[in-house]
Amino acid sequence: MSNSLTIQQIASAIGGEPSSGLDPKRAIRNLAALAAADEHAISWIDGPKWQSAAATSKAAALIPTADVGGDLPNRIVVADVQSAVADLLDLFADDTDQPEPGLHPSAVIESGAEIAPSAHIGPHCLVRAGARIGERSILVASVSIGRNVIIGCDCHLRDHVVVHDRCIIGDRVAIHATSVIGADGFGYIFRNGQHRKLRHIGTVVIEDDVEIGASTTIDRAKVGETRIGRGTKIDNQVQVAHNVSIGPLSILVGQVGLSGSVRLGAGCVLGGQVGVTDGLQLADGTRVAAKSAVMTDCTEPNQTLMGIPAQDHMTHKRELIRARRLPQLNERVVALEKKVASLEGATDH
Repeated sequence: MSNSLTIQQIASAIGGEPSSGLDPKRAIRNLAALAAADEHAISWIDGPKWQSAAATSKAAALIPTADVGGDLPNRIVVADVQSAVADLLDLFADDTDQPEPGLHPSAVIESGAEIAPSAHIGPHCLVRAGARIGERSILVASVSIGRNVIIGCDCHLRDHVVVHDRCIIGDRVAIHATSVIGADGFGYIFRNGQHRKLRHIGTVVIEDDVEIGASTTIDRAKVGETRIGRGTKIDNQVQVAHNVSIGPLSILVGQVGLSGSVRLGAGCVLGGQVGVTDGLQLADGTRVAAKSAVMTDCTEPNQTLMGIPAQDHMTHKRELIRARRLPQLNERVVALEKKVASLEGATDH
């Protein structure tokens, strides 16, 4: 972190109230976790469980809420710790990787492609004929853009991203390294002793303000479109199959797999390694716990699912408790069987 800010600058930026024990002119060089913070760093306390760690932290200043850190001598009290941390991350971020507009000499731009003057096309990028790159968008390095692709304004495509023909990407979309947008969906029919490939002639539409992690794949539709709703955030190594539709403001954590034609409503949250069977529909606000397998529709909004197969999380937890009692129950059954056998064998009752 190359920025240096005073206590007063930080308090103003995060809307916080510094304690009287803090020198408003003291310089802060970085933001750090409680255990790693030194006398030049600021840290935060996100709830009562961190109070003991805060007491031994070497941080020059701490960010708590009033109910958690009201007695700390080096506090900057805020209403929302996570929002304050987000603001500080923006302040301390090193943005030196923001390149100047223009085309790198090694970039290949085919005839008929349209590149906005304020866009940046980095080394070894390929932009095919008919593609359009919007204002201030950045293709970092070795990015491949297919024919007739549309990329909006203020997009950021990292190294080795591939966007295949005819895909449409909105404004302010971030796609991290090695992700692939618009590859063929996985579709075959078995005929005459072999697998016949089904051509996928649809497209992918990614709406505004979407972020897609590294090594994620979003397949094109067989016909029609695969669509990612506005503001959705997708983690690394996620598989989105053909004709999937993801509603706005959803979250997909690492290694989620969505089979073909799955429909997610608005604001769905899928934990790591969740799998969803093809053609299923999840209502708005559905939450699925990590490592669950969804095998039936969830039509009621705001449900929390868990398990394999996924079901209501409280039902699943009760079943887990019962399952863990099975060894003791087995011992009781064996003891009861012995007792019954002894009673049945007795001649004098």
